[in-house]
Amino acid sequence: MPIESLDGRDAYAERLASVLEQLRARRHELCSSLVDEYTAVLAEYRELPESVLIRDVTDAAVQNIEYLVDTFAGGFAVPDENIQWIRRSAARRVHQHVSLPSLLRTYRLWGTRIWRTMAEFAGDDAIGKQLSIDAADAMMEYLDRVSNDLSRAYIHESAVASVDGQALRTDVLETVLTGEPVSERARRQAAVLATSLRGRLTVVVVQVPDRDHPLAGVQAAVLAVRDQFVPLTRSFLTGPRDHEIVCICVLDYGEDGARIEAACHDLAASEPAWTVGIGRIAEGVAGVRRSYTEAHEAAELGFSIRQPERAIRFADVLLDQILRSTRHIDALLEETVRPLVDYDERKNSELLATLRAYVNANFNLTKAAAELTVNPNTVVYRLRRVHTLTHRDPMTVDDLLLLALGVRLWDSAPLL
Repeated sequence: MPIESLDGRDAYAERLASVLEQLRARRHELCSSLVDEYTAVLAEYRELPESVLIRDVTDAAVQNIEYLVDTFAGGFAVPDENIQWIRRSAARRVHQHVSLPSLLRTYRLWGTRIWRTMAEFAGDDAIGKQLSIDAADAMMEYLDRVSNDLSRAYIHESAVASVDGQALRTDVLETVLTGEPVSERARRQAAVLATSLRGRLTVVVVQVPDRDHPLAGVQAAVLAVRDQFVPLTRSFLTGPRDHEIVCICVLDYGEDGARIEAACHDLAASEPAWTVGIGRIAEGVAGVRRSYTEAHEAAELGFSIRQPERAIRFADVLLDQILRSTRHIDALLEETVRPLVDYDERKNSELLATLRAYVNANFNLTKAAAELTVNPNTVVYRLRRVHTLTHRDPMTVDDLLLLALGVRLWDSAPLL
């Protein structure tokens, strides 16, 4: 049966789903065998500690398979995106003394093994052969893109490592933030640092846009945060991680962090392209990890509530976190924002913008109209249209609350 026929396409899709399911089921076995192959052919990998091979190298290979399976589930299109965990893996290899050629070789070995496994699962009939050919093309494209990302991340990390001798090395920072030693040297240095991180502290994250020159942007951010925070803290540690600078500020006893927060606002004002997130006050190394996660999430979600020249506290995006964690995301958007988005696209209107302005103006019609540069009666008319489309009345408390939450969720997760 020709694959071009409807039945042939259905059979092809079923075969692909079966191949991917088998690949996912055998991912741990495959990656364990792959790491054995790495150590057999690459001396630099033979020198890595067993714990790093198991916890880092093997886990990265497994995660790569899981990502590939999810990517290929809808066909063999390879998305054009930066994969943060791959970039972090490349950065760790710098500090594990693995050369870039050796790192790239492991990905070629990985790609060859995974493709051969997929071809074996696909079978020798016409559908299986076509699937194997398609998988080979997609795998080559995937490895080409990943190799470019790896190379850029590796070269960037090599350069950043020499930017500032006082900044934390990325492998040490990664070990502190995750609790998983990147290398034996990083484990020892992180253990020493832990003695100075026993008190109250807060973590600040400064995100530098990807469009900035990778080295100049990081260097400028490291120097800027040091100038801002060193005079205010009992102990201060900072280091680069991906496109962000992580700042660990140890506070004096009884310090409420107000001076740090003020310095964060000054930092955000000094460079509008940077996004500054602030975690809550915590204690000890475990507190560093919690506060970092909060600061990172504040910076990531902050664009939805970002104000000029202001840093974003975790408390500022707590509502966004709650909204994104609910299992009723789709229902909330369907009941509030999506009908307005659809209508705006069809009619070239501004219902969502009007509802957003009304919410941002604390439900004041006059202020909302001023923001939109329209007459207050226009705002009233549009809100009535919102009522018609969503069956939610912006003039009643319960419905207005749902509409406001829908706008907040849409703005914090616009791709949903």
